[in-house]
Formats: sequence, C-alpha cells, structure tokens
Amino acid sequence: MRIYLEKLVDQCHSRYHLRLLFPDSPFILQFQCGERTYGISISNSDCDVLDHGLTDSHFIIKGEEADMVSLLSGEERLSQMIEKGVLEVRGGYRPLLFTESVLWLTRSRGKEPVRV
Repeated sequence: MRIYLEKLVDQCHSRYHLRLLFPDSPFILQFQCGERTYGISISNSDCDVLDHGLTDSHFIIKGEEADMVSLLSGEERLSQMIEKGVLEVRGGYRPLLFTESVLWLTRSRGKEPVRV
C-alpha cells in the first residue's frame, strides 16, 4: 500500500501544473485498511507520505487494501467505489471533490488509443 502512496506523491511532484489546485496549508488524506492507517499530506509547497500524526485528517477513506490499490492505481474512480459500497468516506463534499481530482489526475496512464 505504501508503494502506491509513494507513486501518488511522485506524480504530485512531477506534474507541476497540478500545484495550482493544491492548497497553501497541507491537506491530510487518510486511508484506513483494516487495522492499518496510511496518510499523505498535499500542499502546493510539498507532498509527502505520512507515517504518523493522522489525528487531524481532512478526509478519510476506509476499505479493504485490494480496493485501495485499485483506487490508487487508477483502475476505479473514488465516486464509483463509494456508490458500489466498496469504500466508505468521511469528510465534506469539497474535500471529496478535491480528493477525487487528485487521485484521478495523478493516476498512472497507459497509452490510450485515439479515435478519429
């Protein structure tokens, strides 16, 4: 799971144009997989994987690790997984939209065919 979070953070760093979307103060996104808790901090100055200090998270996603991997790898969208009842979330609507945007825009993209 941590590997996928590190890839997400790397994508945040490499796609500099996304920093315009990121807040000035860190946005803490928490992932709960069973007994384990992971987190990332996202801001326009830095993005990091967090190992501790997740008590003041802005948004929490809870579910099974396999489902989290599917979300973080870009196979599924957060809103679809919530509708299916696969993942639970806690937080407001704006943090949900921000989280969905970050997860979708930082996904690893394969080559997509272009239709003319």
